Amino acid sequence: MLWGWVLAAINYGQIQKVADFIKKMKAGEHGMNFYSFKKDGEEVPALDMYPPLNHPQAVNFFFFVCAHMYGFWYGDHRGYVAPMYGVVNGKECKGADLVMKCCTKYLNAGGSFEPEQFAKVTPKELARIFSDDNGPILFPDFETRYQITRKYGQAFLSLKITPEQILNGPFRLAHPHFEERVPLCHVNSSQTPLNDFIGLTAEYIPGYDKDPLCKKNTLLAMALANRPEHFLKIRPDEKWPLIVDYHLMRLALRLGVVELDPLVVKATIEERVWVNEQTEGEIREAVYLAIDAIISESGKSMSFVDHLFWSGRKYCPEMTEPECRKCVFCDVCEKHTKLFQPVFRTTAY
Repeated sequence: MLWGWVLAAINYGQIQKVADFIKKMKAGEHGMNFYSFKKDGEEVPALDMYPPLNHPQAVNFFFFVCAHMYGFWYGDHRGYVAPMYGVVNGKECKGADLVMKCCTKYLNAGGSFEPEQFAKVTPKELARIFSDDNGPILFPDFETRYQITRKYGQAFLSLKITPEQILNGPFRLAHPHFEERVPLCHVNSSQTPLNDFIGLTAEYIPGYDKDPLCKKNTLLAMALANRPEHFLKIRPDEKWPLIVDYHLMRLALRLGVVELDPLVVKATIEERVWVNEQTEGEIREAVYLAIDAIISESGKSMSFVDHLFWSGRKYCPEMTEPECRKCVFCDVCEKHTKLFQPVFRTTAY
Protein backbone atom coordinates (compact mmCIF):
# COMPACT_ATOMS: atom_id res chain seq x y z
CA MET A 1 0.00 0.00 0.00
CA LEU A 2 1.35 3.43 -0.96
CA TRP A 3 0.44 5.18 2.28
CA GLY A 4 1.87 8.44 1.01
CA TRP A 5 -1.22 8.81 -1.18
CA VAL A 6 -4.06 7.79 1.18
CA LEU A 7 -4.97 7.91 4.86
CA ALA A 8 -7.47 5.04 4.78
CA ALA A 9 -7.61 2.05 2.44
CA ILE A 10 -10.10 -0.74 1.87
CA ASN A 11 -8.89 -4.24 2.82
CA TYR A 12 -10.51 -6.32 0.11
CA GLY A 13 -9.25 -9.62 1.50
CA GLN A 14 -10.88 -8.96 4.85
CA ILE A 15 -14.03 -7.70 3.15
CA GLN A 16 -14.34 -10.98 1.27
CA LYS A 17 -13.75 -12.94 4.48
CA VAL A 18 -16.50 -11.06 6.31
CA ALA A 19 -18.85 -11.22 3.31
CA ASP A 20 -18.41 -15.00 3.01
CA PHE A 21 -19.21 -15.32 6.71
CA ILE A 22 -22.38 -13.22 6.40
CA LYS A 23 -23.42 -15.03 3.22
CA LYS A 24 -23.85 -18.25 5.23
CA MET A 25 -26.25 -16.66 7.70
CA LYS A 26 -29.95 -17.30 7.49
CA ALA A 27 -31.74 -14.20 6.23
CA GLY A 28 -34.42 -13.78 8.84
CA GLU A 29 -36.29 -10.67 9.91
CA HIS A 30 -33.71 -8.02 10.71
CA GLY A 31 -33.63 -4.32 11.29
CA MET A 32 -35.40 -2.06 13.76
CA ASN A 33 -39.07 -1.31 13.27
CA PHE A 34 -38.91 1.76 15.55
CA TYR A 35 -41.85 0.46 17.58
CA SER A 36 -41.07 -2.83 19.31
CA PHE A 37 -38.46 -5.49 20.03
CA LYS A 38 -38.53 -9.28 20.26
CA LYS A 39 -38.29 -11.03 23.63
CA ASP A 40 -38.60 -14.82 23.86
CA GLY A 41 -40.20 -14.80 20.43
CA GLU A 42 -42.85 -12.28 21.43
CA GLU A 43 -43.24 -8.72 20.22
CA VAL A 44 -42.91 -6.19 23.03
CA PRO A 45 -43.80 -2.55 22.25
CA ALA A 46 -40.99 -0.19 23.32
CA LEU A 47 -43.35 2.47 24.59
CA ASP A 48 -40.60 4.26 26.52
CA MET A 49 -38.60 4.67 23.30
CA TYR A 50 -41.06 5.21 20.46
CA PRO A 51 -44.58 6.60 19.90
CA PRO A 52 -47.49 4.16 20.17
CA LEU A 53 -49.10 2.90 16.99
CA ASN A 54 -51.05 5.43 14.93
CA HIS A 55 -50.11 8.34 17.18
CA PRO A 56 -51.06 11.60 15.38
CA GLN A 57 -47.64 13.08 16.18
CA ALA A 58 -45.56 10.05 15.12
CA VAL A 59 -44.34 11.46 11.79
CA ASN A 60 -43.55 14.85 13.34
CA PHE A 61 -41.78 13.08 16.21
CA PHE A 62 -39.39 11.18 13.94
CA PHE A 63 -38.69 14.21 11.74
CA PHE A 64 -37.65 16.17 14.83
CA VAL A 65 -35.77 13.44 16.70
CA CYS A 66 -33.75 12.15 13.74
CA ALA A 67 -32.49 15.69 13.05
CA HIS A 68 -30.86 15.46 16.49
CA MET A 69 -29.28 12.04 16.05
CA TYR A 70 -25.67 13.14 16.28
CA GLY A 71 -22.79 13.97 18.62
CA PHE A 72 -23.62 12.03 21.80
CA TRP A 73 -20.19 12.33 23.40
CA TYR A 74 -17.97 14.74 25.30
CA GLY A 75 -14.53 16.01 24.37
CA ASP A 76 -11.88 18.29 25.79
CA HIS A 77 -8.93 20.24 24.40
CA ARG A 78 -7.18 16.97 23.51
CA GLY A 79 -9.93 14.79 22.11
CA TYR A 80 -12.54 12.23 23.14
CA VAL A 81 -13.54 11.98 26.81
CA ALA A 82 -16.71 9.91 27.27
CA PRO A 83 -20.15 9.00 25.86
CA MET A 84 -23.25 10.88 26.98
CA TYR A 85 -25.42 9.12 29.58
CA GLY A 86 -28.64 9.97 31.37
CA VAL A 87 -31.49 8.41 33.37
CA VAL A 88 -35.05 8.10 32.04
CA ASN A 89 -37.81 6.46 34.07
CA GLY A 90 -35.18 5.30 36.55
CA LYS A 91 -33.04 3.49 33.95
CA GLU A 92 -29.62 4.58 32.72
CA CYS A 93 -29.44 5.05 28.98
CA LYS A 94 -26.89 6.32 26.52
CA GLY A 95 -26.60 8.51 23.45
CA ALA A 96 -29.30 8.04 20.85
CA ASP A 97 -31.42 5.96 23.24
CA LEU A 98 -31.28 8.76 25.80
CA VAL A 99 -32.46 11.41 23.33
CA MET A 100 -35.18 9.16 21.92
CA LYS A 101 -36.49 8.31 25.38
CA CYS A 102 -36.48 11.94 26.52
CA CYS A 103 -38.51 12.94 23.48
CA THR A 104 -40.91 10.02 23.95
CA LYS A 105 -41.38 10.97 27.59
CA TYR A 106 -42.22 14.52 26.47
CA LEU A 107 -44.65 13.16 23.84
CA ASN A 108 -46.39 10.86 26.34
CA ALA A 109 -46.85 13.83 28.69
CA GLY A 110 -48.85 15.59 25.98
CA GLY A 111 -46.04 17.38 24.18
CA SER A 112 -46.32 18.28 20.50
CA PHE A 113 -43.75 18.05 17.72
CA GLU A 114 -45.51 20.24 15.14
CA PRO A 115 -42.59 21.80 13.21
CA GLU A 116 -43.86 25.37 13.19
CA GLN A 117 -43.72 25.58 16.99
CA PHE A 118 -39.93 25.29 16.81
CA ALA A 119 -39.58 28.43 14.67
CA LYS A 120 -39.73 30.52 17.84
CA VAL A 121 -38.77 27.92 20.45
CA THR A 122 -36.83 29.27 23.42
CA PRO A 123 -33.75 27.58 24.91
CA LYS A 124 -35.77 26.77 28.03
CA GLU A 125 -38.53 25.11 25.98
CA LEU A 126 -36.04 23.02 24.00
CA ALA A 127 -34.23 21.99 27.18
CA ARG A 128 -37.56 20.79 28.58
CA ILE A 129 -37.95 18.41 25.63
CA PHE A 130 -34.40 17.14 26.09
CA SER A 131 -34.73 16.44 29.83
CA ASP A 132 -34.18 13.20 31.69
CA ASP A 133 -35.09 12.35 35.30
CA ASN A 134 -32.42 14.75 36.58
CA GLY A 135 -33.23 17.74 34.38
CA PRO A 136 -31.96 19.02 31.02
CA ILE A 137 -29.39 16.87 29.22
CA LEU A 138 -25.95 18.46 29.30
CA PHE A 139 -25.26 18.45 25.57
CA PRO A 140 -21.74 19.46 24.52
CA ASP A 141 -23.29 21.67 21.83
CA PHE A 142 -26.69 22.84 23.06
CA GLU A 143 -26.44 26.19 21.26
CA THR A 144 -25.86 24.41 17.92
CA ARG A 145 -28.87 22.17 18.52
CA TYR A 146 -30.95 25.19 19.44
CA GLN A 147 -30.04 26.97 16.19
CA ILE A 148 -30.75 23.83 14.13
CA THR A 149 -34.15 23.51 15.80
CA ARG A 150 -35.10 27.13 15.11
CA LYS A 151 -34.04 26.90 11.46
CA TYR A 152 -35.89 23.57 11.13
CA GLY A 153 -39.14 25.16 12.31
CA GLN A 154 -38.61 28.29 10.22
CA ALA A 155 -38.08 26.20 7.09
CA PHE A 156 -41.43 24.42 7.46
CA LEU A 157 -43.12 27.77 8.07
CA SER A 158 -41.59 29.44 5.03
CA LEU A 159 -42.19 26.43 2.77
CA LYS A 160 -45.79 26.16 4.02
CA ILE A 161 -45.60 22.38 4.24
CA THR A 162 -45.73 19.69 6.95
CA PRO A 163 -43.86 16.39 7.28
CA GLU A 164 -47.11 14.59 6.45
CA GLN A 165 -47.43 16.58 3.22
CA ILE A 166 -43.88 15.66 2.20
CA LEU A 167 -45.00 12.04 2.37
CA ASN A 168 -48.52 12.23 1.02
CA GLY A 169 -49.08 15.75 -0.32
CA PRO A 170 -50.45 17.99 -1.49
CA PHE A 171 -47.74 20.62 -1.33
CA ARG A 172 -45.84 23.14 -3.42
CA LEU A 173 -42.30 24.34 -2.91
CA ALA A 174 -40.95 27.74 -3.82
CA HIS A 175 -38.59 27.68 -6.79
CA PRO A 176 -35.80 30.30 -6.90
CA HIS A 177 -36.25 31.01 -10.61
CA PHE A 178 -40.01 31.52 -10.71
CA GLU A 179 -42.42 33.83 -8.95
CA GLU A 180 -45.08 31.17 -8.80
CA ARG A 181 -44.73 28.19 -6.47
CA VAL A 182 -43.89 25.10 -8.49
CA PRO A 183 -45.87 21.91 -7.74
CA LEU A 184 -43.92 18.83 -6.76
CA CYS A 185 -45.34 15.35 -6.45
CA HIS A 186 -45.33 13.96 -2.92
CA VAL A 187 -42.75 11.23 -2.38
CA ASN A 188 -45.12 8.31 -1.78
CA SER A 189 -46.49 8.66 -5.31
CA SER A 190 -43.01 8.79 -6.83
CA GLN A 191 -41.35 5.99 -8.77
CA THR A 192 -38.34 6.43 -6.47
CA PRO A 193 -39.76 7.46 -3.08
CA LEU A 194 -36.62 6.69 -1.07
CA ASN A 195 -34.32 8.66 -3.34
CA ASP A 196 -36.78 11.54 -3.59
CA PHE A 197 -37.34 11.66 0.16
CA ILE A 198 -33.62 11.75 0.94
CA GLY A 199 -32.99 14.35 -1.76
CA LEU A 200 -35.89 16.59 -0.71
CA THR A 201 -34.97 16.60 2.98
CA ALA A 202 -31.31 17.23 2.13
CA GLU A 203 -32.18 20.23 -0.01
CA TYR A 204 -34.90 21.90 2.02
CA ILE A 205 -34.88 20.85 5.70
CA PRO A 206 -32.26 22.21 8.15
CA GLY A 207 -30.90 19.42 10.31
CA TYR A 208 -30.74 17.19 7.25
CA ASP A 209 -28.86 19.44 4.84
CA LYS A 210 -25.16 19.27 5.78
CA ASP A 211 -24.09 15.65 5.26
CA PRO A 212 -23.01 14.39 1.79
CA LEU A 213 -23.66 10.81 2.97
CA CYS A 214 -27.13 11.73 4.31
CA LYS A 215 -26.90 9.67 7.48
CA LYS A 216 -29.78 11.34 9.32
CA ASN A 217 -31.95 11.49 6.18
CA THR A 218 -31.53 7.75 5.72
CA LEU A 219 -32.21 7.04 9.39
CA LEU A 220 -35.42 9.09 9.17
CA ALA A 221 -36.45 7.24 6.01
CA MET A 222 -35.78 3.92 7.73
CA ALA A 223 -37.87 4.88 10.75
CA LEU A 224 -40.80 6.02 8.62
CA ALA A 225 -40.59 3.02 6.27
CA ASN A 226 -40.03 0.33 8.93
CA ARG A 227 -42.70 1.45 11.38
CA PRO A 228 -45.77 -0.85 11.32
CA GLU A 229 -47.73 2.04 9.77
CA HIS A 230 -45.20 2.26 6.88
CA PHE A 231 -45.45 6.03 6.61
CA LEU A 232 -42.89 6.06 3.79
CA LYS A 233 -43.71 3.61 0.99
CA ILE A 234 -40.37 2.29 -0.25
CA ARG A 235 -40.26 0.27 -3.45
CA PRO A 236 -38.49 -3.12 -3.17
CA ASP A 237 -36.02 -2.37 -5.97
CA GLU A 238 -34.67 0.81 -4.37
CA LYS A 239 -31.15 0.69 -2.96
CA TRP A 240 -30.70 2.02 0.55
CA PRO A 241 -27.72 4.26 1.29
CA LEU A 242 -25.58 3.25 4.26
CA ILE A 243 -25.87 4.83 7.69
CA VAL A 244 -22.24 5.62 8.53
CA ASP A 245 -21.87 6.96 12.06
CA TYR A 246 -19.05 6.74 14.58
CA HIS A 247 -20.19 3.32 15.85
CA LEU A 248 -19.95 1.82 12.37
CA MET A 249 -16.54 3.43 11.79
CA ARG A 250 -15.22 2.06 15.09
CA LEU A 251 -16.42 -1.46 14.29
CA ALA A 252 -15.16 -1.36 10.70
CA LEU A 253 -11.68 -0.32 11.80
CA ARG A 254 -11.49 -2.94 14.53
CA LEU A 255 -12.86 -5.57 12.17
CA GLY A 256 -10.09 -4.72 9.74
CA VAL A 257 -12.12 -4.02 6.60
CA VAL A 258 -10.50 -0.57 6.47
CA GLU A 259 -6.78 -0.06 7.14
CA LEU A 260 -5.14 3.17 8.27
CA ASP A 261 -1.80 4.78 7.54
CA PRO A 262 0.30 3.41 10.45
CA LEU A 263 2.63 6.43 10.49
CA VAL A 264 0.01 9.15 10.67
CA VAL A 265 -3.59 8.23 11.30
CA LYS A 266 -3.34 5.02 13.31
CA ALA A 267 -1.57 6.66 16.25
CA THR A 268 -4.04 9.54 16.18
CA ILE A 269 -7.02 7.20 16.17
CA GLU A 270 -5.59 4.99 18.92
CA GLU A 271 -4.91 8.03 21.08
CA ARG A 272 -8.46 9.33 20.55
CA VAL A 273 -7.30 12.86 19.76
CA TRP A 274 -9.01 15.37 17.48
CA VAL A 275 -8.59 14.82 13.73
CA ASN A 276 -9.15 17.29 10.92
CA GLU A 277 -11.97 17.25 8.39
CA GLN A 278 -9.87 15.58 5.69
CA THR A 279 -8.90 12.67 7.93
CA GLU A 280 -12.46 12.15 9.13
CA GLY A 281 -13.81 12.38 5.58
CA GLU A 282 -11.38 9.85 4.13
CA ILE A 283 -12.01 7.32 6.89
CA ARG A 284 -15.77 7.72 6.67
CA GLU A 285 -15.78 7.36 2.89
CA ALA A 286 -13.55 4.26 3.07
CA VAL A 287 -15.89 2.69 5.64
CA TYR A 288 -18.88 3.45 3.42
CA LEU A 289 -17.23 1.74 0.45
CA ALA A 290 -16.09 -1.23 2.54
CA ILE A 291 -19.52 -1.94 4.04
CA ASP A 292 -21.15 -1.43 0.65
CA ALA A 293 -18.78 -4.06 -0.76
CA ILE A 294 -19.67 -6.45 2.07
CA ILE A 295 -23.35 -6.05 1.25
CA SER A 296 -22.70 -6.67 -2.44
CA GLU A 297 -20.44 -9.68 -1.92
CA SER A 298 -22.61 -11.28 0.75
CA GLY A 299 -25.82 -10.97 -1.22
CA LYS A 300 -27.62 -9.75 1.88
CA SER A 301 -29.69 -6.59 2.23
CA MET A 302 -28.49 -3.31 3.69
CA SER A 303 -30.89 -3.69 6.63
CA PHE A 304 -29.55 -7.20 7.38
CA VAL A 305 -25.90 -6.05 7.45
CA ASP A 306 -26.71 -2.78 9.20
CA HIS A 307 -28.50 -4.73 11.94
CA LEU A 308 -25.45 -6.96 12.45
CA PHE A 309 -23.16 -3.98 12.93
CA TRP A 310 -25.69 -2.11 15.07
CA SER A 311 -25.95 -5.17 17.35
CA GLY A 312 -22.15 -5.52 17.40
CA ARG A 313 -21.65 -2.05 18.86
CA LYS A 314 -22.93 -3.36 22.22
CA TYR A 315 -19.99 -5.76 22.49
CA CYS A 316 -17.42 -3.38 21.01
CA PRO A 317 -18.03 -0.21 23.07
CA GLU A 318 -16.11 3.01 23.45
CA MET A 319 -14.88 2.89 27.05
CA THR A 320 -14.58 -0.74 28.14
CA GLU A 321 -12.83 -3.81 26.78
CA PRO A 322 -14.71 -5.47 23.90
CA GLU A 323 -16.55 -8.71 24.69
CA CYS A 324 -15.32 -10.40 21.54
CA ARG A 325 -16.72 -13.87 22.27
CA LYS A 326 -20.25 -12.42 22.37
CA CYS A 327 -19.89 -10.57 19.07
CA VAL A 328 -21.28 -12.11 15.89
CA PHE A 329 -18.08 -11.15 14.02
CA CYS A 330 -15.70 -12.77 16.53
CA ASP A 331 -14.44 -15.56 14.25
CA VAL A 332 -13.67 -13.23 11.32
CA CYS A 333 -12.56 -10.10 13.17
CA GLU A 334 -8.98 -8.82 13.05
CA LYS A 335 -9.54 -7.55 16.61
CA HIS A 336 -7.75 -4.23 16.24
CA THR A 337 -9.35 -3.28 19.54
CA LYS A 338 -7.06 -0.30 20.22
CA LEU A 339 -8.50 1.53 17.24
CA PHE A 340 -11.30 4.05 17.70
CA GLN A 341 -13.59 6.17 15.55
CA PRO A 342 -12.17 9.46 14.24
CA VAL A 343 -12.73 12.14 16.88
CA PHE A 344 -14.40 14.95 14.97
CA ARG A 345 -17.28 17.19 16.03
CA THR A 346 -20.02 17.27 13.40
CA THR A 347 -23.79 17.55 13.19
CA ALA A 348 -23.90 14.82 10.52
CA TYR A 349 -23.77 11.82 12.88
